[in-house]
Amino acid sequence: MNLWNHASVKVMDVRHQIVQPTDIFSYASLPSSVFVYAVRGQAEVLLDELVYSVNGCHVIHGGKGHALEIVPQKTEFEFYILFYKAVIPLPCRQEIKSLLETRNWFLLSYDFVPQQSIVLLDKLEKLQDIWQQVTDTAVQPLYAKALFQLFVAELLEQMHETGEGGESGDLVWQAKQFIHSHYSEPITLEAIAQKLRYSVPYLSKQFKQQTGYSPIDYLIRVRLDKAKALLMRTEASLQAIAEGVGYSDLWYFIRAFKKHTGVTPGQFKEQAETALWEAGSEYPVKRLRSSLVQTSPRYYNLFNNENHYRKGEGERVQLFRNGTKGKMHKLMLGLALLLSACSGTGNGGAVNSSPPQSTQQSTEVATSASTTASPQSAKQQWPRTYVDATGKEVVIAKQPQRVVVTHFGMMEYFFALETPPIASTLAERMLGSFETLKPYAKTASVKDIGEVTTPNLELMTELEPDLIVAFSGTHNDVYEDLSHISTVAMINNTEERTWAQTLREYAKLIGKEQLAEEYITKLEALMAEARGKMAAKKDKTVTFLRASGDGNTFYVLDDNDVSYAFDDKSGLGLKPPGQYKLEGDVVSLEGVTVLDPDYIFLVDYLDNVDTTLAELNKSKVWNSLKAVKAKHVYPLDVSISTKGPLAVEYTTKELLRVLSE
Repeated sequence: MNLWNHASVKVMDVRHQIVQPTDIFSYASLPSSVFVYAVRGQAEVLLDELVYSVNGCHVIHGGKGHALEIVPQKTEFEFYILFYKAVIPLPCRQEIKSLLETRNWFLLSYDFVPQQSIVLLDKLEKLQDIWQQVTDTAVQPLYAKALFQLFVAELLEQMHETGEGGESGDLVWQAKQFIHSHYSEPITLEAIAQKLRYSVPYLSKQFKQQTGYSPIDYLIRVRLDKAKALLMRTEASLQAIAEGVGYSDLWYFIRAFKKHTGVTPGQFKEQAETALWEAGSEYPVKRLRSSLVQTSPRYYNLFNNENHYRKGEGERVQLFRNGTKGKMHKLMLGLALLLSACSGTGNGGAVNSSPPQSTQQSTEVATSASTTASPQSAKQQWPRTYVDATGKEVVIAKQPQRVVVTHFGMMEYFFALETPPIASTLAERMLGSFETLKPYAKTASVKDIGEVTTPNLELMTELEPDLIVAFSGTHNDVYEDLSHISTVAMINNTEERTWAQTLREYAKLIGKEQLAEEYITKLEALMAEARGKMAAKKDKTVTFLRASGDGNTFYVLDDNDVSYAFDDKSGLGLKPPGQYKLEGDVVSLEGVTVLDPDYIFLVDYLDNVDTTLAELNKSKVWNSLKAVKAKHVYPLDVSISTKGPLAVEYTTKELLRVLSE
């Protein structure tokens, strides 16, 4: 360990070899020092006059100039050979110099049978991946050197522990080590079992007996613990955090985080910051912010039904445009904020908190706005008071006609209520991507006001809305800015509401209660009709698979994402497979064979489905599925997971079309 701590090292070559029983791998004289890592098979390894009998995982070290010969026995022999050069820079301490002269471990022959072989193999595989990259960049040798040193450090640590009776390296311990080393990568239960060379049932049983969790539940906990730490300690975007802990799909990360913590990542961060302030932290996370210039977003919070957000389309800071026009807009916005601050009103002419009226009148209006709709309520006089998610009494002076929504997921509710918003975050992207919204892109003019957490205040001011709808938690930081532009209603996005309950909530804001009830009645009738027509398929199992993006794994949409599909009473009454709750994370193709449903609905952007299916059809595992054999695989647009009224209507019609044939 002393020598390695003082050594300057360079990786010379990394090779992955498979030698057949009829062949011999040999060097008359090794060009540098080597590590030979046996992966599987039996062989005799000769280093000069030393002979090592190898069976399974085994590490052998040889020095420069040694003769190496590897002779497989009976079956093919798989191994890695790692060539390296290590020198002790001069000058060095006398004790290191003496050690090098008496026991130069860089040139000696020795072997070791690792107890935690999978950890070493992982580091070697990563090293070879880097080494084989075709791009020859200056950073590539640095990565290789770092990975090589990690391999050596792990090897020395295991040698040290074995010498002192350390960890026994049992199956569960190795599985946990693998999870902690790979949590940032796509992992399936099958992949863990394959790496450890055990069956899935045996691994799951042993793991749960010792830890109380399934391997995938343990993986999720590790990932979410890492995510919590990143949320509290960094200003990284939510997209970056999700990818950093192994979730390529931001939509699924939000879903998993809320399922296990009870709050969204954005709310968790907000609560953590509040706790730091209350504790009087010397270095508070929250910082003073300008009401005009947006800082980099600290998190990206989807609302509770966790709409999908395309990977790679992360947050952008919405800065004011440069040039004369941009400067004029800044001046106008500043003037507007100054005037509104003096007058106490926003552009919409309404007050956001505690209106100057009697308590009795306020209570009467609030009660009237909160009651279930009736034909008389549509004629209700304005202004009305809405008690929002933060407890503020928001007075809406007149029936809103120019509504701005600060989350793209709200759009479909306002389309259903025949009040298209004049602007939304990510409007252009989602109107062009979601099948549920595409029809409205042709008829409604919805301005794109940028990203969810950093809406474009300048453009919103130009549009002169009479109501802005925002999410509590997500938009707390920009609430003051928004309230200077117009009346703001903050909606609770953590309560578990059905699509019908949420539609009624939005209807209260714009006086469309009766229209909401008519829409609900119509859609519930359509669902009842579909439930009846699909009754003949009631014994057939149905699974909704969401491709994760790597081509080999899927998310199984469950009763949180598409609850309306499986609800027997008010939904479509479909039957999930018996192993519906198989695992809480990504499922491999092998995992889908456990589900093996009669019908598969492949959820993706429709433009991508053909490509996804083409790749899947190359797989023998995919083609072994019951639904695939019967040609019962159908595409569904990714927008179905929003759980909004348009999503429910779209899903109902598509399933009715397919399953009633």
